[in-house]
Amino acid sequence: MLRGSLRAHDFLVAASAAMRAVVAQIEQYADGDAPILICGEHGTGRELVARVLHQRGPRAGNRFIAVRPTFEDVPGHHADDACDRAHRALRSAQGGTLLVKDMSDLSRASQRTLRRAIRERQAGKADEAVDVRVIATGDLDLERAVEAEIVARDFFELFAPRHIVVPPLRDRLDDLDALVERWVKHYAAEIGRAKPSISTRAIERLMAYPWPGNVAELKGIARRLVIRVPRSRIEAGDVDEILPVVAARVPLEDLAFEEMVKSKLSGLLARMDGYPVHDLYENVIARVERPLFDLVLAHTGGNQVKAAEILGLNRNTLRKKLAELGAVTAKAKATRGLATSRAASRPPSRKKRATREDRALDGSRDSR
Repeated sequence: MLRGSLRAHDFLVAASAAMRAVVAQIEQYADGDAPILICGEHGTGRELVARVLHQRGPRAGNRFIAVRPTFEDVPGHHADDACDRAHRALRSAQGGTLLVKDMSDLSRASQRTLRRAIRERQAGKADEAVDVRVIATGDLDLERAVEAEIVARDFFELFAPRHIVVPPLRDRLDDLDALVERWVKHYAAEIGRAKPSISTRAIERLMAYPWPGNVAELKGIARRLVIRVPRSRIEAGDVDEILPVVAARVPLEDLAFEEMVKSKLSGLLARMDGYPVHDLYENVIARVERPLFDLVLAHTGGNQVKAAEILGLNRNTLRKKLAELGAVTAKAKATRGLATSRAASRPPSRKKRATREDRALDGSRDSR
């Protein structure tokens, strides 16, 4: 977070087309008073955009309060506590802007409190409403949180019409050179030294890095460069010493099966960071078993005895697992249906034809 004496817009770099679009939306929404939603990956600078909105709007002379919701569903916390915290945050931002970080973490009680305050202000009930502009941040799959009823739809829809998406750093590399220069200058001033220059090759190294942590990671790299490099020039080797080693991307079809599983799980574990998870083993095994059983059952035309033999399982064990996973699948059913239809369309065998002819002959004799 920037010190109060610094201006947020000094660090808003918009040389790239993606960020110029963000700046255009800031200009469009800054003078209004309606709620705004700022989405993007973590570390992209969502709070910075919110601060620029505040500083360019009519509330610039008043307070900007940023709050991060706590997890209020743990034992000992009640809905009344959440409402009280939401009311205190609104009162502390009176006349200014309240930034709610990570909308998905808001309890339902806090969502109701904020929704009521926003609607009362929109309705012009000045004696009941708190004079605050509310801005919220969220990740890119916030609409899925709405579908899962983590975020109330009517609360989300208050923000959705004014929706800014901050691009990841990898999609705005035209801004990287200026961002590095500004943050190196900032941290050099913090420790009282002249700003070191940055070589072209050092910038090339930074441009080649994928920046999974976005601008927040870039800030950390800039700070470490200023602290670790005493010289007046930062070289490519200095960057190489502190940039994390990133494995080269390999096409999925070129990976061994075990490496494909590792690749998927490493991404899953990275996304889980900071979230409580207690049943990872069962979830992973279920996700592997389901497609395996689907394919084997399709291969055997839905024959569970043959499927159990191929899988090396007891038939009763297979049945139990299929019941737990909600199988048999549509694919297996479709395969069985196809096999049945083929059987029905085949001409009768010679033996069956002979049997039918004998029966017809017997019938004709009986009728004589």
